[in-house]
Amino acid sequence: MMPAMDHRPAVVLVPSRHAEWTRRYAEMSRRIRELVPGAAVEHIGSTAVPGLPAKDVVDLLVGVEADTVVSTARVLEGHGFDLEGERDHHCWLAWPCRRERRYVIHVVEHGGRSWDRRVAFRDLLRADNAARQAYLRVKQDAARVARDWDDYTQAKTSVVAELLAAIDH
Repeated sequence: MMPAMDHRPAVVLVPSRHAEWTRRYAEMSRRIRELVPGAAVEHIGSTAVPGLPAKDVVDLLVGVEADTVVSTARVLEGHGFDLEGERDHHCWLAWPCRRERRYVIHVVEHGGRSWDRRVAFRDLLRADNAARQAYLRVKQDAARVARDWDDYTQAKTSVVAELLAAIDH
């Protein structure tokens, strides 16, 4: 007998829980600031935008000096965070682990391009209903077809770039 196939979608969007997500952000932000004194911490991603459906995962942006991005990620890893990936000047971690993400923490250079673009995108979605609706349509389509989180993120890349390009001009 063959095992049953798991037909659950890889990415599930839930209706906005903005008050809960804001509370969760505040709790994790306090924890990160205790572990990384002096770090700038912002609530980013769809959970930071009132009324926007999202994965039930709170994204935090942690800004530090460029030469301490990796060491900061290692400090968080040493306190139980799951270090998922590392690129030049960007590390990302999950809490409590990548299989049961409740938080994703992005460690980047404070004031660097990645920091500025992520904060600008959040602010755009908060302020511009047309941008928010365009992004929501892409998120919903991506969630329907994504095989995993990477697929989901890649499916949104072009609309994020288009929306950011519009504010760069």
